[in-house]
Amino acid sequence: MKPLVIVWFLTLTVWALNPITPRDPRDQTVITINKGKDTHSYDYSGTNPVDGCWESLDCSLTQIETMSMASRLEFIKYLSTWRLDTLHSSDQFRAFEGVITFFMRKDIAGSGTWLSLVNAACIEALQRGAAISLGLSSNTGGNPASEKWADYFHQRRTGRLTDRSAHDISWAGAEQAAVDYGIRRADSSLHTEKPSGRVLRWMQFTRVYRTAMQYRRTILWLMRMGFTFTSPSVPMAVESFLDWVTDVTDATSTGFLADVAWTLSALGLSQHGEDPVADSETMLKIITEFWEVFQLKNNGGGSGGGDGGKESDIPSRK
Repeated sequence: MKPLVIVWFLTLTVWALNPITPRDPRDQTVITINKGKDTHSYDYSGTNPVDGCWESLDCSLTQIETMSMASRLEFIKYLSTWRLDTLHSSDQFRAFEGVITFFMRKDIAGSGTWLSLVNAACIEALQRGAAISLGLSSNTGGNPASEKWADYFHQRRTGRLTDRSAHDISWAGAEQAAVDYGIRRADSSLHTEKPSGRVLRWMQFTRVYRTAMQYRRTILWLMRMGFTFTSPSVPMAVESFLDWVTDVTDATSTGFLADVAWTLSALGLSQHGEDPVADSETMLKIITEFWEVFQLKNNGGGSGGGDGGKESDIPSRK
């Protein structure tokens, strides 16, 4: 069962990566897997907002882009604790926290970089969508994802996103719109250095996350059709695995997936690669470790907000 799930995940991985740039021989990045129990607190316990725009929820893209990653993380926690509770979404953006924490851990996406601008656009859209839904503002900031997040919050507030697939389609659609807008802004910025091939491949890999969310129902249907009569345990394992990977209430799985993507994005997967066989072995090892972390989580050694595969259950804070 494990090999089949690994092959499925590798298929998504290869589909997402752009195999045109060889590995950077100077890059010695490795994944350090924390298999211990997650101890992070998700409640914002800071004092007053460090920026006045936090409270009014009208931070511009420029203001957010100039924030450090640590400040952005605190901003997301502030939003989740003090603003999103009335929208029934206080635990819906831990995936954002996981990615920002990953940036901090790797010391990448610093202010003024291409990746920083894309991330800032995502945070801006979330903030403005919340402001619109709360009736504080009607300003989208020119970010098309703002209205998508406002619609998402409206549906959460009215109890219309209780189905996991419907929830994931709405969440991923809003986030993808924000990413696309951020990329357009970053690409058109005259003062922003163009991203490296590795960063571009990492961005492509993150699309797997949103694609899996948007096509969750289709993926599971295909797995059931293919394995129900031969290996019925495979569809169940894939569903549980997919639910963990795409659980937006769990910063642990998102941060680990970002780590995996960053390591894989250093690989050269085309004819220009130094050693395709070694690359494949490395990918298999990484995904195997990913599976082991998932298994550890299922056995009570990790944390997560989901309950592992109920179609109609969206994880929420107790």
